[in-house]
Amino acid sequence: MKAKHSLNIRHLISSLWLIMQTAVMTGCSPDHPVMENPEPRTFTLPIEKITNQAIDTVYTTTGTVVSDARVEITSRISGYIHDITVQEGQAVKTGELLVVLDNSDVEGAILQARAALAQTEAAYKDMQIDAIRHETLFKKGSTSDNILRKARLQRDLAMDTVKQAQTGLETAIAQRAYVTILSPVDGIVVVKAKRKGDLAIPGKPIIVVESADNLLFETHVAESRVSAIQPGDTVEVRIDALHKTFICKIARLVPSGDPLTRRYLVKIAFSDKAILLPGMFGRATFIIGHEYDPIIQKSAIITRAGLKGVFLVKEDMSVGFRWIRTGREWPDRVQVNAGLSDGELIVAKGGKGLREGDVVTRKEIGNE
Repeated sequence: MKAKHSLNIRHLISSLWLIMQTAVMTGCSPDHPVMENPEPRTFTLPIEKITNQAIDTVYTTTGTVVSDARVEITSRISGYIHDITVQEGQAVKTGELLVVLDNSDVEGAILQARAALAQTEAAYKDMQIDAIRHETLFKKGSTSDNILRKARLQRDLAMDTVKQAQTGLETAIAQRAYVTILSPVDGIVVVKAKRKGDLAIPGKPIIVVESADNLLFETHVAESRVSAIQPGDTVEVRIDALHKTFICKIARLVPSGDPLTRRYLVKIAFSDKAILLPGMFGRATFIIGHEYDPIIQKSAIITRAGLKGVFLVKEDMSVGFRWIRTGREWPDRVQVNAGLSDGELIVAKGGKGLREGDVVTRKEIGNE
């Protein structure tokens, strides 16, 4: 029984091997049909001749609209804030009241200065009487010139003390002007750092006012690009929030770079700033040189698997696909950085249905 079972297995294997050999021989037979290339088709399509053109080399950075007149409002004296009359976002005019400080300390200093002045004036009057009395006695020969000299000296010293007290009173009264703080510019309150009841300290901002009359676009450029950028150069600034591009000029280039980032601050002046606000985000495009590359119509580009290419027209008018690398783009045209050479012909439009080897006839020639 076992021998019969083994014979059946061997027979089955031999049959399978025979079938496989037959299939291979049949596939290799000259009579078996083989897939052939499809017949080339002919299309009448627009053709464009590649011509290298001078293109501006651009460098783009991001930045922010800022006020060139940003003023930090501080107090010249120490004192508790009695009132702040403005809020963030409020427009203010030059000379408008912003902050009122508690004036009790100032008024107390004025009272002390007046009391000191009255005291020194009384002392001076007393010294003046002594000096006059000693002068009378000296004329009668009842006192010496040394005593008279000392009396006059005491009187003069008392006069100097009066003058010092008068200066102290004037200084104390002048502090009244610092109790109220006025806006030095027309602008908008952008920061309110203190509140009513806080202690105002000289040098510490209470509020910050930005003038909307002198707006700049601040951006930073890399160390390798600084030499190609000069004050007065034209720059395009695109403000995203406004969907608008401004033609601007470089106002200033700060010649000291950040030691960590190796980037340099550039300030760009707007010619039209009526609709701009400080803090708006934008992009600055600098022209830093020129290069020569082809510029082709966007309609000529075929995208395959995320990569771009065009159909190149050969001498026999057949087409072949060519991968390209693109650069800057315009509404209907695009720069080609690599893949095409000056003088070559490409299908300018309608190439999506083409296959390698198809033939085109000229409908129109671009750039000739």
